[in-house]
Amino acid sequence: MDTWFTLPTVSDERPPMTNLPAYPDFTVTLSGNDWRQAEFININKLCAVGEEMDEIKDVRINHSKEFADGMRQYHRLYTRHQVGAPELFIPLFELKTFLKSNIIGSIAMQEHPGFVKQGFALSSAAGCYYGLEENGVVKSLCIHNLTHAAEKEVPRLVRVFSLIYVNWCNCTILTP
Repeated sequence: MDTWFTLPTVSDERPPMTNLPAYPDFTVTLSGNDWRQAEFININKLCAVGEEMDEIKDVRINHSKEFADGMRQYHRLYTRHQVGAPELFIPLFELKTFLKSNIIGSIAMQEHPGFVKQGFALSSAAGCYYGLEENGVVKSLCIHNLTHAAEKEVPRLVRVFSLIYVNWCNCTILTP
């Protein structure tokens, strides 16, 4: 029996968990496969991002099939490991202000009890941003459930904070 995957890639990182939510306003629940699929990364890691992207493109081109239901599935799954930590340094209050987000939530993972340690979530017109922060500084930032408004908001975020945006499954990279 052949094994088929619904995504061409996943992150090799799993966030640390804790029993207490970092922020009380709301909780966004992600599956393990959602973790770091559409993320912002330090621009200094562009070469590593390109190398990982080449591997994912190979999976999409050479190891996939469209089934009768119109869904594309993958016979191989690439686990990302070269990029490592996104190495961001964005003050959380600046990100909140930029996104015009008044409340901060926590992150839960479907497969694990509890909450992501030092995890945060912010809602905006573009979708739900989430990531990890330490002492009020955003160290990783991703976006989930993108809306049409993301087409304008994400490029502005990339320019303002000098980041690269990577949507791993769609094989897209956006630079400032």
